[in-house]
Amino acid sequence: MKSRTPKSRGGMKATRLQKLSSSSPFGLAANWTLPQISPVIADTVMRNLPGSLGDELLTSKTSLFFVISNEGNQNLYVAQANLWLYFKVLPNVLEKGSRRKVTVKVYSQEPGLGSKWNLVEKRVELKRSGWHTFPLTDAVQLVFSKGDRRQNLDVRCEGCDGVGVQPVLVNTADESHRPFLVVQARAAGNKHRIRKRGLECDGSNSLCCRQQFYIDFRLIGWNDWIIAPSGYFGNFCEGNCPAYMAGVPGSASSFHTAVVNQYRMRGMSPGSMNSCCIPTKLSTMSMLYFDDEYNIVKRDVPNMIVEECGCA
Repeated sequence: MKSRTPKSRGGMKATRLQKLSSSSPFGLAANWTLPQISPVIADTVMRNLPGSLGDELLTSKTSLFFVISNEGNQNLYVAQANLWLYFKVLPNVLEKGSRRKVTVKVYSQEPGLGSKWNLVEKRVELKRSGWHTFPLTDAVQLVFSKGDRRQNLDVRCEGCDGVGVQPVLVNTADESHRPFLVVQARAAGNKHRIRKRGLECDGSNSLCCRQQFYIDFRLIGWNDWIIAPSGYFGNFCEGNCPAYMAGVPGSASSFHTAVVNQYRMRGMSPGSMNSCCIPTKLSTMSMLYFDDEYNIVKRDVPNMIVEECGCA
């Protein structure tokens, strides 16, 4: 599948759903000086579980098993966690267009032990098929505090059969409507900046540096189709690139730039050959969004976050 940057819903082409993968989470940012929150997407595990663990988890059609990855950050504070479930409204059961009321209960369960406890109970009214969210912040935080990354859930829908409502859970070929868990977390107590090769803008100098910049999708009207994240630190580069910066490690954007900078330092370059401050390292960010057919798409979009800046 060819990778394309998501566009606004009005002009966005339908994109084939990519399967969510617990091995491709949102990376947690290195700098926590500002209150950055990084979304993590945990996927339901439906197959290829090791040994008896897979048998225990998949015997129930109402069971969900999530694995949450976080790339080495062990101490996480969960700001928000929501379970997304899709409910199908079946035809020819009630009068078309009538509202169908059901009660959905989400339990936490221990595989093999048989014990479970109620996490959330929600009354849901449905007129048509669609997505509904269930808050699980405290439950996910409890899992994290135990040093675990597994979330075992059991979903029960009271009244669904009688009114023709079917929650899409496991063992289904409907990949675009499979359940998923979105977790917004940040590193707890980590306020120290991890040193990078590039310069960080701090107002004390005018050299090429990385300026932190938060992009809020709500401010540009993209929150109607982007599910997560609600925003992110995209950052940008600014500052001067004097000739002597050619000798600063990591300041050149490429080997070609490093060679040209040697000419600049020696006064051998044409007067019009000016250096400018540009991104030298960009990172990928995962996104969840709706396509034109209201399918939920998970994409790893490249070159979204400016990590380091240099001169070119």
